[in-house]
Amino acid sequence: MSLQLTILLIGILLFAAVWTTKLSSRLNIPALLIFIALGMIAGSDITGFIRFDDAELAQLLGTVALIIILFEGGLQTVWKEVRHELAPSLSLATFGVFIATSIVAVASHYILGFSWANAFLLGAIVGSTDAAAIFSVLSGQPIRRKVGSTLEVESGTNDPMAVFLTVLFLEFVTNPEEASLLSGLGSLVWEMAMGLLIGLFIGWAASTLINRIDLSSSSFYPIMLMSFAFLSFGLADTFHASGFLAVYVTAIYISNHELVYRQTLVRFTMSMAHLAQIGMFIVLGLLVFPKQLLDVQVILSSIALALILIFIARPLSVWVSLLPFRYSWQEKVFISFAGLKGAVPIILATYPLVADIENASMIFNIVFFTVLLSTLIQGSMLTFLSERLRLNETQTTAIHTVIEFMSIGKPNAEIIELTLPMSHPFIGTTISEIDLPQEFLITAIIRDDQIITPRGDTALEGNDQLLLLTPKHRIKTLKRFLFPPA
Repeated sequence: MSLQLTILLIGILLFAAVWTTKLSSRLNIPALLIFIALGMIAGSDITGFIRFDDAELAQLLGTVALIIILFEGGLQTVWKEVRHELAPSLSLATFGVFIATSIVAVASHYILGFSWANAFLLGAIVGSTDAAAIFSVLSGQPIRRKVGSTLEVESGTNDPMAVFLTVLFLEFVTNPEEASLLSGLGSLVWEMAMGLLIGLFIGWAASTLINRIDLSSSSFYPIMLMSFAFLSFGLADTFHASGFLAVYVTAIYISNHELVYRQTLVRFTMSMAHLAQIGMFIVLGLLVFPKQLLDVQVILSSIALALILIFIARPLSVWVSLLPFRYSWQEKVFISFAGLKGAVPIILATYPLVADIENASMIFNIVFFTVLLSTLIQGSMLTFLSERLRLNETQTTAIHTVIEFMSIGKPNAEIIELTLPMSHPFIGTTISEIDLPQEFLITAIIRDDQIITPRGDTALEGNDQLLLLTPKHRIKTLKRFLFPPA
């Protein structure tokens, strides 16, 4: 294929991926399934437009994409909201992953006839939840904060456990004489501890440098921020620590400390994360040969493993891991069903391909099919399930920055947006009757998709969106004025 045609096809795939997100919303299915389908359609077995079978390159591209996705997820994490769910999340990310891995391994051994080493390798690959899938599905969902925080932190921290178990059991397959569970346990402790420390160090360095350095153009700040994600992963990997954990911790540290151009940087990483998700799932779709998925043994084995994973392994791992913590049965049921699989298992399934072990292709195809079934069944049912379990909650009124003044050096003012709930005491009050401090200014009102120029006699109505100009250091004061504590 010529260079020109390849670039044209990339543009078509990206446009199609973005456009079909509307379709995924209407059909209530995760968008990642559509992205994978686009890759499969463009791949070798269907249209043959792109012939791609380089597992090592797919592994590299997937790792880069996961770094960006985890970094963006960490930037969206508010520490004061998730710290109470840290312990149960870590329990799910460690003990939970190991329990799910063990159950799937037993099933693989007896259903597929795999050796115990191969069976545990397959279990480790599919044992963890996927950050990209969780962040994507929970985005914008009115799920109870406790449940949402638990799932997000679990998915952000269980990748190290999944990678560790995959590498460990792959070593048992390729080099059983030298593989050791005891040394593996020591490696896990080292990887987690050093990943945490490196993540905190890079997070501190990033916050300090970005806030103090005066770059010649404000457009360099997003690039500088993203560089710390890759520095964190690379440094951790150099010291044989968990790069994924380091990236997630780095982002959480940055997010919960003062950050110049915060909203601009967050929006940039959100766009990068969306692009990474699209590209990653399309590439993983390209790596699959649909004709191989139609093998009867692959289909039946995948269905059996997916059902065991969804209805036995994941629920059992959740209920055991959360025994010491206070979660209602409704919350445990939802967390059990929300153990979405996505890019991480498929990327980990490339490890056996790169190592060229026996049954590597079969393992990859079974993992891929299992991920598709898991995502389709679980992802499409989460909204319905949260409603039936009454886990949805009214979203609190939030203040969002609309504009940061980047052209004047370090910004000292912002235009923020907030929506007045129907019960707000200002409803029916004119602007002149509001004792708004002089340092704040209502610049516009958006009502029924119409922009209203505020005047003294303009009365406020429920669901009005107010745009206010405020000094950056007075945002909390404005929030207390508009929404005083009860």
